[in-house]
Amino acid sequence: MKYIENIKDLNIYYEQNSKHQLIDIRKYSDIGTLKTIENEQFVLGFYKISYITNNNNSNKILHFVEPGQSYINTSTSQKKGYQILIHQNIFDEYFTEKSIIKYNFFSYYVTDFLNLSDKEENTIDFLMQQAWNEFYNKNDNFSIPIILSYISALLNLSERFYSQRFKVKKTMCNHISNEFFKQLRTYYTNSKYEDKKQPSLFFFADKLNVTPNYLSDTLKHHTGFSALNIIHDYIINEAKKLLRTSNQSVSQISELLGFEYPNYFSRLFKKKTTYTPSEFRKSVKSI
Repeated sequence: MKYIENIKDLNIYYEQNSKHQLIDIRKYSDIGTLKTIENEQFVLGFYKISYITNNNNSNKILHFVEPGQSYINTSTSQKKGYQILIHQNIFDEYFTEKSIIKYNFFSYYVTDFLNLSDKEENTIDFLMQQAWNEFYNKNDNFSIPIILSYISALLNLSERFYSQRFKVKKTMCNHISNEFFKQLRTYYTNSKYEDKKQPSLFFFADKLNVTPNYLSDTLKHHTGFSALNIIHDYIINEAKKLLRTSNQSVSQISELLGFEYPNYFSRLFKKKTTYTPSEFRKSVKSI
């Protein structure tokens, strides 16, 4: 596995010149296939956006890689399209109200690329061409903010495109959602609370073989609620059962449900029910 910390080092590896330390835009035809090794694995310290126009299935695709995520060169054949390399710091410097980290699709699996329709292709083609033109043909104080505006538009459109895909892929979304709820229901019952931690989004994503952000977005589109909200609601329902039917203390119930600190459990319970756990127990015992 090859770790490349910054954009300049990647350009050196591919024997290319760097125009800017925090951003790079290339046509794949200008990069060539120098030193490209099939099945070579990379981990980057920055974001990578690939727009490939000669994909095997004839569709143009977008795919995204975040810092620390590994990806593999599956082919040494010459790609067509564009590649954008961008460091988080450049967004922080120019767009303080926006951040590239907010776009969940960067942490989808690299194989979860975005197949573009003809209409979508035309829009992405335009944005890529404009960003490339600005990067290479302009050189003033306005260039970087203008380039980032094109990239920001591309990212916002990609978020829309993924959202539309979730709506179309209802069968797949239903399957993932159903499996998530099945895993959630059996989480505590399998070993009846012993040695349990709070169930996490990462745990369920691993069980379902998807990334946490992909699972979260699927559940959001399918149910209208975030994964964390669903998990917390389930935990509170389990807590209500124990408060009604057992004589265990609030601290013991908190520990059984995987909370390291009882105060955090009590705050979450009150946030969800408007009662403290003790108040809830008294109210149901009095009925």
